[in-house]
Amino acid sequence: MRNGVRHLLGAGAGLLATPLIAAGLLYFVSGRALAAWIAAVALGATMAVVGALAGSRVSPLGSLVPGLALAAVAALAYVPGVPVAGLLPAEYAEPYARLAETWALPLACVLLAASVFPARWRGAARPEPPAEPEEEAVPEPPPLPKRIPSRY
Repeated sequence: MRNGVRHLLGAGAGLLATPLIAAGLLYFVSGRALAAWIAAVALGATMAVVGALAGSRVSPLGSLVPGLALAAVAALAYVPGVPVAGLLPAEYAEPYARLAETWALPLACVLLAASVFPARWRGAARPEPPAEPEEEAVPEPPPLPKRIPSRY
């Protein structure tokens, strides 16, 4: 696969994974789960998505896009004078504030750190096609012995 196509697919994966990661974490931190095991499953599925983006041969754009989004959410928790409540509907303000204070910064660091390795930006090394073997000179067979005339 060419690098451009790989990066395009990685960016698409990152755009699809960003709301999935946010929804899983918001479900976990909201405290509205029906049971504790449902929240644990949501967290496990979220971490599986993060692990797939951070450790696979997906383009680093796949981990860069959600990493930047989570870094922006985490930055909102540390910027004084920008209330999260003013940016979101009331029912989402508290879970986003909890997300920004707990999970957003560590996950943003993991995803952004996975994007900085230069080996992830390069494509897989394509093996060179094997060189065609040169034709070897076939030695001439030895001459046949002369026939000895028979007396009979």
